[in-house]
Amino acid sequence: MTARVPFRCVSLAVLALVCGLTQPRVARAAEPGIDELEDLLAAPVYAASKYSQKAAQAPASVTVLTAGDIRTFGWRTLAEVLNAVRGVHVRRDQAYDYLGVRGFSRPGDYSSRVLLLIDGVRANENFYDSALVGREFPLDIGLIERVEFIAGPGSALYGSNAVYGVVNVITRSAANLRGNELSLKGGSARDRKLSATVGRDFGNGTLLVGVSGERRPGQAYHYPAHVSPDHPAGRVDGLDAEDDRKAYARLTSGEWVLSALASDRSKQVPNAPYGMVFADPAAEFRDRFASTDLTWQRDSGAERSAYLHVGVGAYEYTDLGRYEPDGELQRYRDQGRWLGAEARWTRGAWETHRFVYGVEYQRNFRQRTDVVAVEPADGVVLDTNATSDRLGLFINDEIALRPDVTLGLGARFDKSTRRNGRLTPRGSLLWTPLDGLTLKMLSGAAFRDPNAYELQPGIPGSTLDPSLTRERLHANELAADWRASQQLRLAASLFQTRIRGLIEQVVDEPTGLLVYRNTGSARATGLELEAEYIGGHGQRVRSSWTQQQVRLSDGRVVSNAPAALFKLHASTPVASSATRLGVELLGMSGRRTLSGARLASELVTNVTVQHDPADKPWALFLSVYNIADVARQDPAGPEHVSDSLPREGRSAVLGMSVRF
Repeated sequence: MTARVPFRCVSLAVLALVCGLTQPRVARAAEPGIDELEDLLAAPVYAASKYSQKAAQAPASVTVLTAGDIRTFGWRTLAEVLNAVRGVHVRRDQAYDYLGVRGFSRPGDYSSRVLLLIDGVRANENFYDSALVGREFPLDIGLIERVEFIAGPGSALYGSNAVYGVVNVITRSAANLRGNELSLKGGSARDRKLSATVGRDFGNGTLLVGVSGERRPGQAYHYPAHVSPDHPAGRVDGLDAEDDRKAYARLTSGEWVLSALASDRSKQVPNAPYGMVFADPAAEFRDRFASTDLTWQRDSGAERSAYLHVGVGAYEYTDLGRYEPDGELQRYRDQGRWLGAEARWTRGAWETHRFVYGVEYQRNFRQRTDVVAVEPADGVVLDTNATSDRLGLFINDEIALRPDVTLGLGARFDKSTRRNGRLTPRGSLLWTPLDGLTLKMLSGAAFRDPNAYELQPGIPGSTLDPSLTRERLHANELAADWRASQQLRLAASLFQTRIRGLIEQVVDEPTGLLVYRNTGSARATGLELEAEYIGGHGQRVRSSWTQQQVRLSDGRVVSNAPAALFKLHASTPVASSATRLGVELLGMSGRRTLSGARLASELVTNVTVQHDPADKPWALFLSVYNIADVARQDPAGPEHVSDSLPREGRSAVLGMSVRF
């Protein structure tokens, strides 16, 4: 009974929302809310086709969240931003955040089935191919202008890893800053963050520089699976600390953009994964990421443009800890270094065609693992290195069959080291029978090549599967996007996804070590519904419901696959236009753990109040997360002794920003 109570509340909330949205209203063209909805619907989307277009015209189901949304709802990480997207859920293992999309989130995948872009440039590191979305995300969230989420397969444009979806983070520029800014935040758990952003104009160029630093002291957690004579309570306290430092610079001059970012994040690990000694204060994960990118883009009008990019990147993951049974201190490190380049052209032809075609290349010149014994004596335990390449050629054509019908056809050919070439197609048919109503029929394929971590031994004595093959996905979707009135937008999507050659982390019977194997196939089906309403006095409501089902071909229990997701985001001015209240409700049905146990469903409420007077150089904000202090658990991965891991309870953050 207890597990069903939150979703009864959800049902009432949905009913109240629908009743409110369906009340008759008189259209008032001059109202600011109507203008705001117009701006939202007209905002360009880039990642769906590799050029700017309206979301309703994109050959995909698209969600766009803005810097205003980030401030209104007090989101602290990219993972929290994406958790507001319909059909997306986030699992946290107290070290990282992992994305689940339309029911898929397999243990041990490290979000490698989602492609992360920063300003259209691939940002998945080259060792685990992971999309870093928690506090390990290399860009401070205050530097984000908007986030695009493109649901479904994207390999026909982007190649490997664009399996479940594509995330494109658009950064702020000096031109859209409201001045230099200094921000200070403090939390109820003694966490604190300081960030500063400076923008300058000069001649025909601009410069933006942003830096931030954050410190989060450790919390107390209880782990029944770790109860022992040495730890009779199974409790750790103060072993969950986190430090995070980030820097970013963006220089624009005419058609050129030079950007660079660097981040360094360290996190104590309280739950003893991978056979670590429990309650060891030395147990720590560290992630370092750095990249430099140079892009050139020329728009010549008449749907003609050219784009060039070259960039270098570096990623390093290090964990320090003592491992059972000897308890000796070891340092494990994975390093990645890469060079990436892309050339792309957009051309209109014969008045009815719009072509996008190009070439993309990545050289992975370091994919190294080394293990060093730190205590009792220094010594190299393991040292392996590899290099690899990948090359992709792509073309996409959007054909206007009639003024109200557009056919989209595209394909990409990819060849990578030790892998056969692969051709990945996609197709779309868009019909606009009425002004404001677009119906979409979408079909596409995607793939994921095994990454360096899955292909080379990272632990002495581990065995690898030489027959490990790439994952392959095919998806079909029917979607609708309807501007029902000047203030109301409705959207729906019916989807079916099938993935073959699923790569999962499993226990190798002879050695007892975690290894990767192709374990079979899986299929997901579901329905997404979304409504967005903007009132005439600045009120805004966006709500979505997802009903989904995931089945594995071999009959295994599907872990971390909620059958239902509910999201409600509502905001309104309070007392004056300078003060705004934002309320976020996140509901999720129960999920299975790896052992088959069922976790309770949950409904979490977050509240943010911000006071930002237009005539003052300062702003105040207060956020309270999990305001009802709901006890939550996430399914643990195969690297944990525990079957589930606790999430943080109620917390609060108070902050102030000053513009100068």
